[in-house]
Amino acid sequence: MKLFIFDMGEVILLEVRTLMQIAQFVGTDYHDIRRDYANYDMALMDGYMAPSDYYRHLEDKYQVKIDTDLFRDYFHPRINTFMLSIVDKLREKGHRCVVGSNTFAPHWDYIKSFPEKPLEHFDALYASHLIHMSKPESSFWRIICSSEGFQYDDTLFIDDSKENAEAAAALGIDVLNYCGDDRDEKAEAFFSRFI
Repeated sequence: MKLFIFDMGEVILLEVRTLMQIAQFVGTDYHDIRRDYANYDMALMDGYMAPSDYYRHLEDKYQVKIDTDLFRDYFHPRINTFMLSIVDKLREKGHRCVVGSNTFAPHWDYIKSFPEKPLEHFDALYASHLIHMSKPESSFWRIICSSEGFQYDDTLFIDDSKENAEAAAALGIDVLNYCGDDRDEKAEAFFSRFI
């Protein structure tokens, strides 16, 4: 039996980006909002900063009034049924499948409300804002593997981020960097050993 840790954004859920719409809302361009957001990203993802605090910052910086949850309002992902079918097949073979995702409360709450219930396909859920640790910090995988009772060499990690994949691989975790036009073909080859 192996432990499979799946990222959510651009792996289980596709089209998860919201910063372009937030940039338009506050009246700036994507590159400006991306640079600004980078200063708050880890605090939001690790659960040490509330989105409402970030919105207050945006109000001050861009002189706009924000009376809504922008991260939730502009979050309209679609479910990657291909990857969920792989999760189901892995679990049928007796493997343990968990979510290990950098996220924050508005997105996580929205995902939990999906009528399709994608989170119910998994044995356990590890959201960065709840475990107060995010990728690519090595403690992210240490927390999950320890909680699940698996060693790194019995763990596989699936993520769209090259940086996160490399960080996991450096620990001895087998990784699939799920990205590119041929990502589904790469995934089929990667998972064929286990299903």
